[in-house]
Amino acid sequence: MIKRASPKGKRASLFVTCMVDMLYPETGMSVVTILEHLGVEVDFPMGQTCCGQPAFNAGYRQEARQVALQFIKAFRDAELIVVPSGSCGAMVRHEYPRLFAGDPLWQQEAERMASITWEFTEFVVDGLGITDLQARLPQKQTFAFHDSCHGLRLLGLKQAGRTLVGSMENAMVVEWDNSETCCGFGGLFSVKMADVSGAM
Repeated sequence: MIKRASPKGKRASLFVTCMVDMLYPETGMSVVTILEHLGVEVDFPMGQTCCGQPAFNAGYRQEARQVALQFIKAFRDAELIVVPSGSCGAMVRHEYPRLFAGDPLWQQEAERMASITWEFTEFVVDGLGITDLQARLPQKQTFAFHDSCHGLRLLGLKQAGRTLVGSMENAMVVEWDNSETCCGFGGLFSVKMADVSGAM
């Protein structure tokens, strides 16, 4: 088990992920805004691309390793890495040490990447110890969470997001029966097995 690195100062490198970069850039910008509001100095390593999960999940281990190596090189100077994705965070934390196991050049760096990578809400709540964003919604709103499979099952994330949203004035978090049920997306699964994914 790789020991988690704790935030020593308030510096973090943002891994924006493919999905955020290409489809939801406003999410990445919001993460930066929140972190900076909390006093975190955020940098964005320009050499970052993908974590390698699509290739890994498709069974292309060597290709995934090549992409992971680019990630390691891009984040080599990072003190901490914050990622707004349970799936990508799980890839770095769980699969990088396995991809580079026994490699005299890269195993140690892969394990370091695993130890310094935090999912965004996990970083705010568990890393920085902030449980109240001191934010206010203009009117009352109710929120229900759907836990991502990788975030919940691989990273153990359940409470951090609820804590942050629930801390906002006028926000109410409610639980629902299917919060832990797979949505069927599963990255490449939704493309390769679209009918099954849609039915789920």
